[in-house]
Amino acid sequence: MSFNFEATGIGSLPFKDSKTACRIISDCFSVIPFWPQLPKRSYLENMYVQFSETLPGLALDENNKTIHIDTFRVAEDIEKVYERYLDNDLEFFKISEGHAQGFYESLDLLGSPSGAAGKIKYFKGQITGPVSFALSLTDQNKRPVIYDKDLFEVLTKVLAMKARWQIKKIKEKTANIIMFIDEPYLVSIGSSFVNINMEEAVKKLDELIGSIKSSGALCGIHCCGNTDWSVLLKRGIDILSYDAYNYTKELLLYAADIKNFLNSGGTVAWGIVPSSEAVLGESKKALIERLKGGIKGLVDKGIDKDAISSIITPSCGLGTLDEGLAKKILELTRKLQDEL
Repeated sequence: MSFNFEATGIGSLPFKDSKTACRIISDCFSVIPFWPQLPKRSYLENMYVQFSETLPGLALDENNKTIHIDTFRVAEDIEKVYERYLDNDLEFFKISEGHAQGFYESLDLLGSPSGAAGKIKYFKGQITGPVSFALSLTDQNKRPVIYDKDLFEVLTKVLAMKARWQIKKIKEKTANIIMFIDEPYLVSIGSSFVNINMEEAVKKLDELIGSIKSSGALCGIHCCGNTDWSVLLKRGIDILSYDAYNYTKELLLYAADIKNFLNSGGTVAWGIVPSSEAVLGESKKALIERLKGGIKGLVDKGIDKDAISSIITPSCGLGTLDEGLAKKILELTRKLQDEL
């Protein structure tokens, strides 16, 4: 596996119409398209709500936009969830169309007579990571479920099955798949604000990574903040996706780990196009120079330039932006691919 500055997106887009979102993705990312998460279309497409179906004790109120786990109901549901997990019942863990309209629209486009399935290099999916999910989802007392060992365990297994279900559905249309694990809250692990051991967090990450790779997809991890990059680089992932616009200097502190990662066939997804209004002050030329600076930083650390497999992305998801700004960011990302 090697990439030569092909471009893709992180996941969320601000469009309310799935056809519009998929058309823009097709125009901008013909080599590595992805399915869009559309949180402005529906609360059900919030990055946590989207993958919450089948969680034991789930209390979801779409109208009031609230979600939590009712611990008094967990015991009723958890046995059924584990039973379906042990039976390898992927369909039980499916993501319904109401929760991911962009996923279904993307599959329809791939399967259409004029679809791009035969032209693309990879198709990208995504799943929220267990650490970020379990820190964001709380019980009825506002306590994050990451602090409940049983809930953290079952949540991880539900996410693993949903990732496998995605891969199975995408494989019906195209063989080469990338699955990103979105873990924005990994920046919190080890801090004074989150009392959870890194070893436990890594164990859950490894479980999800293993499920993705055993299903025949490449696995990437996306973290848009600064974290302990050495931990992620040692997870056996295929792609490390990070905010290269803001955190390249911090990543370069882990040069030995990056070298080992790249030498073992890993790829860096450079989130070099800012996913904010900062993009209005940038040009294609300026961003390419910034990216070249990052690559030079790796070379200066003793990494062979020819060993650096690269993907280009926006620095993070675009779901909270206005549509015009998001489109500009996507188009600029495509222009960087074309130039590089």
